[in-house]
Amino acid sequence: MSAAWTLGAVGDVFLDRPRPQEAFTRSQPIFKAVDVLFGNCEGVFTDRRRSVPTASGFRLISRRSNAEPLGPAGFHVMSCANNHTVDSGHEGLADTLGVLQEQGILTPGAGETLAAARSPAILERNGLKIAVLAYTSVYPAGYEARDRTPGVAAMRVHAHYFVHPEAFGRVEPGADPQIQTFPFPEDMRVFVAAIEAAKASADVVIVSFHWGKSTRPALLMDYERSFGHAAIEAGCDVVLGHHHHLLRGIELYRGRPIFYGLGHFAFDMPGLEAVLSEAQIAKLKAFGDYAIYPREGYPLLPFHPDARMTMIAVCSFEGSGVTGASFVPCLIDPDNVPVPLDLDGEAGRRVVDYMRTITEQAELPTRYTPDGPSVGGYRSVRAVSAPD
Repeated sequence: MSAAWTLGAVGDVFLDRPRPQEAFTRSQPIFKAVDVLFGNCEGVFTDRRRSVPTASGFRLISRRSNAEPLGPAGFHVMSCANNHTVDSGHEGLADTLGVLQEQGILTPGAGETLAAARSPAILERNGLKIAVLAYTSVYPAGYEARDRTPGVAAMRVHAHYFVHPEAFGRVEPGADPQIQTFPFPEDMRVFVAAIEAAKASADVVIVSFHWGKSTRPALLMDYERSFGHAAIEAGCDVVLGHHHHLLRGIELYRGRPIFYGLGHFAFDMPGLEAVLSEAQIAKLKAFGDYAIYPREGYPLLPFHPDARMTMIAVCSFEGSGVTGASFVPCLIDPDNVPVPLDLDGEAGRRVVDYMRTITEQAELPTRYTPDGPSVGGYRSVRAVSAPD
């Protein structure tokens, strides 16, 4: 009989606080209860700050020592394919990979060369070989790995902006465009071939993908669905998406889960008030409620209140087969500590209701039931395919 085991996964993790070891105090029972724990390392841990000409937006750079609690917290593998991994240059990338690997954490999605960035991380559990691949379609120019250049495993996407003539009865100059996104065909071929190769040599394949539009709720871009479905079709068992500042829905495609957006988990962005002028903050606020700007009472999390809702994804396996997908709802407190929630409490119900709402808005055929497995003493919410 095949042995049962559990994959746990969280979204963006970046520690830049005085006591980083306290970030996972509330989630420890769940972390210790799963057999494999995944997270997205959304930043650089280095004591060597470097200027990066192509960096855009906020740069996420923390002291090397702030990464040291990640191994003891229980992480086994962390994706390093995202839009902040090279925020302190190639030196910062090397330091980040080094400090994670020293703790026994595998680091797919970035490396000294393109081949290294695209290589799967391999770990073993219960006699099974598990391969984890990581990619990003969100990155500043120059962050991508090349044949002999360090960087991230990038998957390129075309964006097409157009005014549909049927939307207004005629083409109206200045009308808001519709947006369609398409993976580069040559990159899609590389993506599919990598998953097929991993599946040929491993029992279980997990794909991590940094993707999507970060500041709008519920929205899934075309290419997220394209890559997610292609991964499952190529033999992937679980897809773990991240980058969005807000949770996204779950899809069970051909019986296998695609977590489109795991949200933030322990993600620190301190000190915006000190580095931004009042005029700059006002400009950010003009972009709307979902933009990044300081939020009263949450000094480490400058995002819309909905970004405080997050989850710990849970995938149940019997041997190499996925038997269930669920999540434990969590709420990030003012100290930026994610707190697992009781499903019978008001906060727990609010997160589950939010997941139902955004899943419906994204037209995903999934419903959520409060009968998932108990993990570390917390009940989880099961994702099931909605009837036709």
